[in-house]
Amino acid sequence: MRLMAAGLDQRESALETRERFAFTASAAEDFMREMKGRGVESVLLSTCNRTELFVFADEDPRDILREARGDADFFFFEGAGAVRHVFEVAAGLRSQIPVEDQILGQMKNALAAARSVGSCGPTLSRLFQGAISAGKDIRTEFKKRPHETSVAQRAVRKVREALGGLEGADALVVGSGEIGMLCASMLAAEGASVTMTLHRRRKDGMKPPKGVRLISYDDRYEAAKSSSVIVGATASPHYVLLAKDYEAPAGGAVIADLAVPRDIEPAIGNFPNVTLYDMDSLGCDALPADLRAAIERIMDEHISRFYEWHHIHECMPMIEEIRSFAEREMAAELSGSAYDCDAVREASRNMINKLLFSLKEKVDMDMAKNCYSALAKAAKG
Repeated sequence: MRLMAAGLDQRESALETRERFAFTASAAEDFMREMKGRGVESVLLSTCNRTELFVFADEDPRDILREARGDADFFFFEGAGAVRHVFEVAAGLRSQIPVEDQILGQMKNALAAARSVGSCGPTLSRLFQGAISAGKDIRTEFKKRPHETSVAQRAVRKVREALGGLEGADALVVGSGEIGMLCASMLAAEGASVTMTLHRRRKDGMKPPKGVRLISYDDRYEAAKSSSVIVGATASPHYVLLAKDYEAPAGGAVIADLAVPRDIEPAIGNFPNVTLYDMDSLGCDALPADLRAAIERIMDEHISRFYEWHHIHECMPMIEEIRSFAEREMAAELSGSAYDCDAVREASRNMINKLLFSLKEKVDMDMAKNCYSALAKAAKG
């Protein structure tokens, strides 16, 4: 069994390629359910800017992705490289907006989905938990500096700059998910008159920001006629605004398409006085060297904790063999006596635990593994 990661992200793959590999939440669950059926421990992470498959298995994740969606130039990591990659994703080092907030929630959701369908075993579960924990610590450090924390902030800034301000602008947000809500809230805070489509009631009961008007999704084209600002932020697998049905306002419009697959048909960007930003045209920043170094230090601490757990996890079958041997021997030695057999087993187990787990504190892990292996072989006779 090998720990491996493969996929695509905005740093190395064009938007058109990423669209082919985008999974809806239900499609991702179906995919991981299929992985469980073929014995592949997996977590699938699919966001606007990435689709990544993490496996603890013998099957190459690149072959699995090709089988599912076709060929592409996937990145690939194995072993220590795969571990570090998961932590870099959680840290936001591979995000379009460095150290953005949304990726942590997306990783939590991916892990929860994998657990719900049973495709995620202890190794990937612990790895994702450790990476998410590191990501939280990193953002605590990052909060000390002013920065954009989401693609929504980047998009609103781009729109503001293009229009010279948002006060009094009519804005339409198509989509009422997390990104749509963020955009609606920020646009309203800058003085725009915001309308947001509601396709279906949110399961979490979250209500739109104060002052934002809700309309039916079916009324989006009518609202777009008078909107100088449009944001596309749905999870639709198809365009939600088509060029043949779209009428731009007389003064033109600035449109930010924050969805992958895209919400806005690219041809709309060719309309007179219409500016269209997609995910790839929003830009990508680099981190200052000192902040990058601080993030790396936090990651290294959490990665060390994961390896400590992983080494012990690998040794658990040997440790259990030694425990069982001690219990059997102690019970045999005291057979026929007045001692409580259950109490004897518990005492012997506790004693062995103290000896074995303190061993790894006294020597390096490789030597500890060798000791566990030798003792387990002796216990088997």
